[in-house]
Amino acid sequence: MALSLDAHLQAIWQKLTHAVSTRSPFTLMQLASVTGNAQPKLRTIVLRDFSPAPASLLFTTDARSAKVQEMRANPHVSLLGWDAENSLQLRLEGEACRVDERELRHAIWQTLRPSAQQLFHSPYSPGTILDAPEAACAGHASASLTDPPENFALIRIIVKRIELLDVSADPHQRCEFLLQAHGWAGRWLAH
Repeated sequence: MALSLDAHLQAIWQKLTHAVSTRSPFTLMQLASVTGNAQPKLRTIVLRDFSPAPASLLFTTDARSAKVQEMRANPHVSLLGWDAENSLQLRLEGEACRVDERELRHAIWQTLRPSAQQLFHSPYSPGTILDAPEAACAGHASASLTDPPENFALIRIIVKRIELLDVSADPHQRCEFLLQAHGWAGRWLAH
């Protein structure tokens, strides 16, 4: 028996909530943004926080990265996750904004492994051309890991559209949820 639209939406919330606390298929998601010259860019992010009301998720990045500039110029982004074990594809669309709340930045910073914290102490902006890969580590060993550096950025995506494709079902099932003034409105889509 097929799940109802509401049951699918609740399952999505559970999967995203689970992805924050435990490594799961939706912990790592693909983020798409658009450059100033309308070129699409795709990269992997780590889901650091999720809230179903309002639907938003949080990830970290280096403030010097190109994606921060891209999202400032055009905040419309898309995320894609794939759960191979359950044959589920999850697409999220929304608007990104930088979060500068000191307490939240500090709390998320404390959840990072020291090796991840060290990455934010590089003197080089992401994408800088290096003579050798070891050059990126210069200055890391002496860095204080107590407080996040200025280039440690949190990005929140306010989710406006969700699409779920279940290719394990026979026939395949595809549905979308659109954020409306009264909440989420779901509907079935042809696959």
